[in-house]
Amino acid sequence: MKLQSGTTLVTNGQLVDGNGGRPISNAVVVVQDGKIVFAGAAIDMPPTDPTARVIDACGGTILPGLVESHFHATYFDVAALEDLDIK
Repeated sequence: MKLQSGTTLVTNGQLVDGNGGRPISNAVVVVQDGKIVFAGAAIDMPPTDPTARVIDACGGTILPGLVESHFHATYFDVAALEDLDIK
């Protein structure tokens, strides 16, 4: 699998880490070379590359590592929703 190179910061959001803890306000997720290396309060963020790409969550919710894994294994030859011919 090819991963994106460089560092990306997702900032200014409420982090729900999926481990059952309380949401973290003013959180940041740091992604280096396609892998999450930090997710937590912005005040605890380790030093990062000053040229990192920054994505502002605009106060929204950040869910690191969320993957869409829903699919129907019984659908054959379906490349697009239109192929399902649901009426």
